[in-house]
Amino acid sequence: MAQPALAKTAFKTTYRHRKISALLRREKERPAGDRQRPVLVRLEPVAGVTPSDQPPVRIFLGTEPPQYRAERVFVWSILQVRDPARAYEIHFMKDLEGFNRSGWKTGFTNYRYAIPALAGGSGRAIYNDVDQIYLADPAELFDSDMQGAGLLSIDDRETSVLLLDCAKMIEVWTLVEAQTIHKHKYFRTKVHDAGLWGNMAAAWNARDFEYVLDQSKLLHFTTLHKQPWEPFPGELKYEGHDLAGLWRDMERAADAAGFQIFTKERPSERYQELLQLYRRMHEVGRPETGHGAKQTYAGRSLTEHIEPIARLVRETGARTILDYGSGKAVLYRDSPAHEPGSRYKVMAGWDDVTITCYDPGHEPFAAPYEAAYDGVITTDVLEHIPEEDIPWVLDEIFGHTRKFVYGAAACHSAQKRLPDGSNAHCTVQPPEWWCGQMAAVARRHPAVRWVLCTQEKSAFAFRQRKRLTKKGIRNRFFAGIGSAVAKGF
Repeated sequence: MAQPALAKTAFKTTYRHRKISALLRREKERPAGDRQRPVLVRLEPVAGVTPSDQPPVRIFLGTEPPQYRAERVFVWSILQVRDPARAYEIHFMKDLEGFNRSGWKTGFTNYRYAIPALAGGSGRAIYNDVDQIYLADPAELFDSDMQGAGLLSIDDRETSVLLLDCAKMIEVWTLVEAQTIHKHKYFRTKVHDAGLWGNMAAAWNARDFEYVLDQSKLLHFTTLHKQPWEPFPGELKYEGHDLAGLWRDMERAADAAGFQIFTKERPSERYQELLQLYRRMHEVGRPETGHGAKQTYAGRSLTEHIEPIARLVRETGARTILDYGSGKAVLYRDSPAHEPGSRYKVMAGWDDVTITCYDPGHEPFAAPYEAAYDGVITTDVLEHIPEEDIPWVLDEIFGHTRKFVYGAAACHSAQKRLPDGSNAHCTVQPPEWWCGQMAAVARRHPAVRWVLCTQEKSAFAFRQRKRLTKKGIRNRFFAGIGSAVAKGF
């Protein structure tokens, strides 16, 4: 029997929970997505355990860029309760192309209705919103007896946790409908008209105050202005959540374990594709645009960051620096203490600092680097890295410094296209997103000072900066130690 539906007001975020600045800001349509398919995170059976012969537990996660902390804790929660013998496949549905997202409450609202198509019209799939954590093994839900239903949920209106029989639902929810129709009611009605809706145990979607200790199997932080990770600080006035400690304990445990969804050893598929493209461009240049190898990713974008880095060198007394993603490093001079043409360089105005160049796409500088340096710098790099790989790259950067990190991130699309037709800046996010990513990693390195320079296209860029920056580019600086963040530098 269906659970009684709670009134919408039970979890509602209203205008009084929104900041005045957000209310006054003219509403903009959501930009078109640019991902052809969801990003797959596969959790293999634990090493040393005999693999199960059961199919992988397939989960489709509705998410969007500001939810990066929630994504990480969601996956971590599954790792704590999973069957070690079984594989789990988590598909991150984020910024998918082809969807008209105008009017969506979130950046992923209607992706759930595309799951039968995304799953190839076969097998089972669980749908989860990103603002949830598992307290029991999702395999238990995945293997539930559906009793002939095509869809299970806790009541006949709630769609934030679903168990789908994709072979049945592909006849009910089409990809074109998911891409073009906005109303939840339309999709719910089709399920009921087909007689395919079934009841899911309430324990699999405990929303906020519905949580029951030792009984609830999934906790859903439904009320937007009470979500402990505060994904939209510029829009909402956040309030405390009675169960915030449970979520924060999970994040602290993930921090202590050094957990990241992707890692240097296991980067995303797109990262590996891009690395091969950059290696090729470093070798042969861009013949189609008339740029030879020497001019391609030469490292000249460091120019405008020389003085801010020099200031950090003076203030911290740094003597060694790692340039992470240095390109060909043409602005440096060879270090007199090393062989000419080596990866070791010096820069005028940086006192007696020895710079080690590292770039995985440029073979002469691709060798492993030392365990720690006084400072690590990275310019014209971060925006070229896939969004899902940013956390582990920043972890790598912070993990190899004793004193400071200086990073720069472009917050706009590039004029250049890569050989595969994609924009050279594959991660384009606002300054606050980049600052949040830096602060999240810095929290695990409390002694490291950091500075982030974000670069935005702006018609109001100061004229006197045009000699140092591209026309119309405005630099903003964020700085902090550990998780402390302060504007200005």
